[in-house]
Amino acid sequence: MSFMMDFFETDDLDEKYELVCRMDVEEEVTDSMIDNMAASLDVVINDGTIDNRIEELKRCLRTKKKYESVRLRRG
Repeated sequence: MSFMMDFFETDDLDEKYELVCRMDVEEEVTDSMIDNMAASLDVVINDGTIDNRIEELKRCLRTKKKYESVRLRRG
């Protein structure tokens, strides 16, 4: 569960992405965990297998990282 706490405590999207990648390998992931992480990012992850939902969460994080970096460079 420390992965979850680390995920919620950091604002760094790169770190969040790395935590999700590590969690996928090192910890048993539940639908509830994915839903909570998605809610903290203001996204919804569709129902499906855990593996597909983790991949969708990673995709959302990559997309957010891409657009946040563009927004910060313009700001």
